[in-house]
Amino acid sequence: LNNFKSIKSVTEIRENNKICIIAPLVGKLDKRQSTRIFETIKKDSRKIGIDLNYVSDCTYDFIEEIQTYSKTNKIGIFNIPSDLFSLFNVMEIDKFAQLFVSEQDFLNNSRQLINRKFAVV
Repeated sequence: LNNFKSIKSVTEIRENNKICIIAPLVGKLDKRQSTRIFETIKKDSRKIGIDLNYVSDCTYDFIEEIQTYSKTNKIGIFNIPSDLFSLFNVMEIDKFAQLFVSEQDFLNNSRQLINRKFAVV
């Protein structure tokens, strides 16, 4: 990805002709940040990824934005911190978005994280 932009210094955008990666540079994704991110990508027809490397927390607004966006578009999320990953498992985000270990996995569409629920019979 060779083109970098910034949305008011709180989000980095890495993009090329086929892919757009949004990397929030804030610790918490609240309603304002979530709205800003999804307003930026909602009309984009490229493959969209969200890099959560710098994020340590999010509000339910971010999860709602993912659910709404995923009704009409595919989205990948990667570099998910363990606390957020636990929340995403409980909220079953993998039903709405593709979760990946790293950016490279997202770009190669490999090592997708899937929430598995097992029960003892």
